[in-house]
Amino acid sequence: MADTATQRIERSSPSASLKSISRFAGLAALLIVALCAALAVYRQSPPPASPASAPAAEFASGRAMKHVETVARRPHPIGSAEHAAVRAYILGELTAQGLAPETQRTTIVGAAEGVPRVAGSVENIVGRLKGTGNTKALMLAAHYDSVPAGPGASDDGSGVATLLETLRALKSAAPLRNDVIFLFTDGEEMGLLGAQAFVAEHPSARDVGLVLNFEARGSSGPAYMYETSTGNRRLIQEFAEAAPRPVTNSLLYEVYKLLPNDTDLSVFKRAGLKGLNFAYIDQSTNYHTRLDDARTIDQRSLQHQGSYALALARHFGNLDLAAVSGSGDDAVYFDLFGAFVVRYPASWALVLTVLTLLFFVAVIVLGFRRRRLTVGGMAAGLVALLVVLLGAYLLTMLVWRLFGSLYPEYIGMSFGDTYNSKLYLAAFIALTLSFTSALYLLFGKRVSALSLLAGASVWWALALLLTTLFVPGASYLFTWTLLAALVALLVVILSGGTQASTGRRIAALFIGAIPAVVLFSPLIETLFVGLTVGSSALVMLVVALVLALVIPQLKLVGGANGWLLPLASLVVCVAFLVAAALTSRFDASRPRRDNLFYALEADAGRAFWASTSLRADDWTSQFFSAKTEPALMPAFFPHRQWRFLTSEAPMTALAAPQVELLSDERNETGRTLRLRAGSPRRAQVLSLYVEGDAEARGTTVNGKALGDEGAAARREAGGVWALRFYAPPPEGIELTLTTKSQQPVRIKAVDQSYELPTLPGSPIRPRPDSAMASPHPLSDSTLVSKSFTF
Repeated sequence: MADTATQRIERSSPSASLKSISRFAGLAALLIVALCAALAVYRQSPPPASPASAPAAEFASGRAMKHVETVARRPHPIGSAEHAAVRAYILGELTAQGLAPETQRTTIVGAAEGVPRVAGSVENIVGRLKGTGNTKALMLAAHYDSVPAGPGASDDGSGVATLLETLRALKSAAPLRNDVIFLFTDGEEMGLLGAQAFVAEHPSARDVGLVLNFEARGSSGPAYMYETSTGNRRLIQEFAEAAPRPVTNSLLYEVYKLLPNDTDLSVFKRAGLKGLNFAYIDQSTNYHTRLDDARTIDQRSLQHQGSYALALARHFGNLDLAAVSGSGDDAVYFDLFGAFVVRYPASWALVLTVLTLLFFVAVIVLGFRRRRLTVGGMAAGLVALLVVLLGAYLLTMLVWRLFGSLYPEYIGMSFGDTYNSKLYLAAFIALTLSFTSALYLLFGKRVSALSLLAGASVWWALALLLTTLFVPGASYLFTWTLLAALVALLVVILSGGTQASTGRRIAALFIGAIPAVVLFSPLIETLFVGLTVGSSALVMLVVALVLALVIPQLKLVGGANGWLLPLASLVVCVAFLVAAALTSRFDASRPRRDNLFYALEADAGRAFWASTSLRADDWTSQFFSAKTEPALMPAFFPHRQWRFLTSEAPMTALAAPQVELLSDERNETGRTLRLRAGSPRRAQVLSLYVEGDAEARGTTVNGKALGDEGAAARREAGGVWALRFYAPPPEGIELTLTTKSQQPVRIKAVDQSYELPTLPGSPIRPRPDSAMASPHPLSDSTLVSKSFTF
């Protein structure tokens, strides 16, 4: 593993003047690299907000915020009175802009199979701005329903506002060539129901050539163009030409495909439509909570969304969309400093990879021939980076688990995120830097920086090959980073080993790291925000990989003070962890989450307080004692092994859901039951379960086929047939069930409303300002169950 005499000479101390020159060159190069990294991160920030007084032809977040404030006054889930008020507001705004909007009212059965099947009554809003010579229509889409737990200012009041302000700006200028459809979907939060209804039944769906969908999963940050349809090469080309301040890369889509997330664009894509998806995602702690209100939105994020919408509407609105949305190959793409988008066909990725790997082999062979590299030295570099990766992952995971045990309230946070997550990001980066620099310092006592870098580049070459073969959208990160590092290696190898060239070699190594810090610095923050602090260990793998290209050079610059970097980084890590500990308390601006719902069993004449949390907090302890054990609730969740904290609750007069038999046709193979089910108390959700051993399956709901043969098969494996219907109409829903026997059919009906009941005389302390309902669908809900036998 030891290097040759040549490498040992390189590590010997040069004269004082040469040492100063080399250190100055290294520090200057390090400063350039740091400035590039800072610029890359800074340019990820959204553009400045525009005031309401901005020119009429421009998108102004100041004007759009007026829509957000109206839409997000309070939660407006599908089926609620506030939801109807938001719908009336949007219709009024579209009419005021000269459109003739329509409301698509229909029953839709969700496409996803499962237990329960999901269906609902939706009311999409569709407006159409006519063009002068339509080729295919451009559609801008956002959903206007919120979750029950939050007013939905960002998700998706920002999308609604983006569409309305874009329409106003388009109307202030010359008409476009293509029609522009403004689609405000309903029921997105409950299973993408509105989007499914639009593509299945609305005639305008056949006219769409391209969809731009606007979403949010937080309250701030840049608006990423994070998802495209397949065959996106032409779309990316047009996006790159028109998008102001583009923040995007093909890795985002590769990561998104691995996540269990969907938006309306997923439905549009399955229907064969082409599209682009946009969202900002920072401050995800506000997502789906009462904190997602107009006060928490960063107007710059809204401005970024709107600048995309208006610029792309004008661009695609004047193209032949029939040609743009045609089939084609995919692109590899990434933005540089938010100024422009580098893109090339995905088919080039393999060619670039082969050329890069050939160049890699040539540089390494030259290094051996010039005796600048040794097998032992490269092996040490290989081992060093492997140890760094494992150590960074394990250390980060252990520290995070320690803090998780110290602050168990973190478990209830959305996506495992915390209000002070950026402090943990800084701490974990400092910890990774400390560990990496210390390890390379130890390896550097026997191995040259050049060998360590060459050994690390083997892992980069392997990563390049794997990403090209399996996730080509990520290959650009390793292609251009490795190429730059290899060029730097080549310069050093060709420069010889004289002391006079030390500064030039160090500068070359640092400059060769510029693509790595430019491409990865903003990406590290993006991955951390997107995956949240709970996945910090994975993000630190990326940090460690990048540091491997810089740490050997830092050691050379540090000279005799080599241990200063790992020790200083460790101190910084501890400082940020202490800051995180001191800011982990909850208050009115950063409330903790808890969960409580009321469940009334009409058959037994009893009621319960229940919680999805497995232990009580300061507020819910008035309902559950410390000795309360989680238990099943079969009267409300038949055949489910879900456990809840439960306690007896006062009874109150709540009308139970009703199921009425309309007809019963019997034959030798079984029965066909036609039923009407409803919620006399006008609850927003109605769930129906077939209990017992009856082999039943639903065939239609409000005349729409359920198509649940797959669910029937799962029932035979131990599941249960069930239907969850959102926004049931006042007259109820009509359901057809078929059975394979003449046995009685027992049906459990459970309705859910989005509020806790008023219990006169019940001494319940109100929830403190330092707590709020969690985003769980059962939070602050009232459930009533009743069984029926036919």
